[in-house]
Amino acid sequence: MGKIRDYFSQSYHNTNDRTVYSDRILTIPNLLTISRLFGLPFLLWFILDMEEFGPIPALVLGSYMIISDSLDGILAKVLNQISLVGAIMDPVVDKITVNAVAVSLAFHGWLPFWAVIILAFRDIVILVVGLRIFINHGILITPIIWARASTLFWGGVLIAAIAQIHLAKWILLPIAVVLTIVAGIMYYRRYKDLMKMKSWE
Repeated sequence: MGKIRDYFSQSYHNTNDRTVYSDRILTIPNLLTISRLFGLPFLLWFILDMEEFGPIPALVLGSYMIISDSLDGILAKVLNQISLVGAIMDPVVDKITVNAVAVSLAFHGWLPFWAVIILAFRDIVILVVGLRIFINHGILITPIIWARASTLFWGGVLIAAIAQIHLAKWILLPIAVVLTIVAGIMYYRRYKDLMKMKSWE
């Protein structure tokens, strides 16, 4: 439990901090993350060929991805398997998956492009700035609860869109967009504070 408290007690960590990160790669959380990445092409295939497959395969695989996304973070903490590879890979895979599915649904006409653009813009900025900080300073920003919440709500939006549950989709979508913007602002503040601190060193 001490490692878990250490992980969330700070806004960011040095990647060589062995009180938080391990060097393990083949952990249960990491395997779940990898399974989402390998499952993404199949999910996009099911969505693009919905007329042939129907909504069930896409719904089943999409639901698995949402559940596994929640599970890998929980298991990493419960099983004490927080790893540097997982800390980098999990958010990257999440962003690739959510954005790829959102774009494919937008091309179907099942999601508005303006919402997908907001999501994509935020995630691209987070990845680019986060990569720059990681390369230059060897530092990772810890997960923000608003970002986890936005991913969860976007998952609900995507599932509702695939299932053609329009009322649920239009209820969840504004919440997902607001959480996306809030999470982006919170990450910006963490990045700004970190760079200010580094400029003083």
